[in-house]
Amino acid sequence: MEIEFHIHSKNGYDAMLEQYTAMHEQIGDARFLPNHHLSKGTVYDIKPEYGTGTIQIYNLLGNVMLLLFDFVFSKDIVTVFDLTEDYFEIEYCMDGWMDITEEKAGDTRFGPNHLSVSLSQDMKGTIKRRAGQKYQGVSITANKQALPFYFGSAGIDVWNDTIEALEERLRSEYYLGLNTPPEIANIFLQIYNCRLPVKSRTLFYESKVMEVLSLIVSDEVMKYETVQMTALSPYELQKIKEIPQILLEQPFELPSIPALSEMLVMNPKKLTKGFKLVYGDTIFSYHRKLALQRAATMLLSTEKTIHEIAYDSGYSTPSNFCAAFKRQYQVTPLKYREASLLRNPE
Repeated sequence: MEIEFHIHSKNGYDAMLEQYTAMHEQIGDARFLPNHHLSKGTVYDIKPEYGTGTIQIYNLLGNVMLLLFDFVFSKDIVTVFDLTEDYFEIEYCMDGWMDITEEKAGDTRFGPNHLSVSLSQDMKGTIKRRAGQKYQGVSITANKQALPFYFGSAGIDVWNDTIEALEERLRSEYYLGLNTPPEIANIFLQIYNCRLPVKSRTLFYESKVMEVLSLIVSDEVMKYETVQMTALSPYELQKIKEIPQILLEQPFELPSIPALSEMLVMNPKKLTKGFKLVYGDTIFSYHRKLALQRAATMLLSTEKTIHEIAYDSGYSTPSNFCAAFKRQYQVTPLKYREASLLRNPE
């Protein structure tokens, strides 16, 4: 059985938000978080006849809506959208997938570690969430008039001159889903796993939205400047950007520089120099910092033991992991986890 919803922004952004609210109220039972007037947060518990899980919604500065998804539907849920160019959305998928079809951009299966940024044009299409398919992700939805709030003194021109100026093919790729750079993915993980007290959570989320936007802009600027400043070709730059994920996927058998250069078909010297220019650090130093960031997220979002997290992070012994974690965060992994739990945000 398939349930279909229609979302459009022809009558303005506020009217569109009312359509989203009606959809959420149909599939979920609303409950307010403590200090609702401060946190501006609502949780929809998915009704049994539609599946299991939650949709958390926070209303941020400038009428920006932050949604945290964690559900499995028991029926196919199809959202038919018809949106004007004033609509803006960024979505990050942590786990699971959904099918997206857009008239101009095409079709895609939007899955783990994919990042989607809406196009600067009218959009029509469908989003299909299939029955039995888990989905965890974060969505930032806004009217484009709200964006200047999140660029501070830099101004909205930094976004307009980079993302908005991309050629049509690249903008389509951004919408259908690009692999997310580790530093941006880490911000979404922080948003998703936030355990701050409810009354201060909204402020944290607003700061992270600003950080996400700045990193997306910086990623494009960095691509352009690196190509201009070095002899790196666009192909070589793209291959260098793949290195952090390659290392995270095989923490116990990290490839050597010669192995990486062979895998990516690049000169070893150009590989190491190019990586330092792009990331400001050596390949393996950057990897260790990123692995510890992911370990910090696991400490907050899972019940894994310190030993298991150490192993997942590529450390042969918990003692080595604890020493490295303390060097980076000035606190042991156990104290880091305990400090978060003591806040008891719910």
